[in-house]
Amino acid sequence: MEDEKRFKELKSKFFGICFTDGTIQVHVLESVQEHLEEGVSMHHCVFSNAYYLKEGSLILSATIEDKRIETIEVSLQTLEVVQSRGVCNKNTEYHEQIVNLVNANRGLISRRMKATA
Repeated sequence: MEDEKRFKELKSKFFGICFTDGTIQVHVLESVQEHLEEGVSMHHCVFSNAYYLKEGSLILSATIEDKRIETIEVSLQTLEVVQSRGVCNKNTEYHEQIVNLVNANRGLISRRMKATA
């Protein structure tokens, strides 16, 4: 529960951020439990390496019709995609589309940062 409290202190200003290109939906993971589910479903380390507590990172999930496609890490310093990985850390056929979609919506993250600064 201490991790959840700290996570909310760090990331709650980003809760509710979501965007789509009509096919791919991207949203911010909003709980430690969501990070666990993402890590288990995608067979990668987003939960086990405690990305939810990384102050300089924001984790998002890209889905198509509610199916997880890739997990995205965005740097809160540069607003650049650090990594975007599908199941077992592989890139998917949607990789470039996902990265471009996140890059096109960086302003949503930036505005939340400025609103709480």
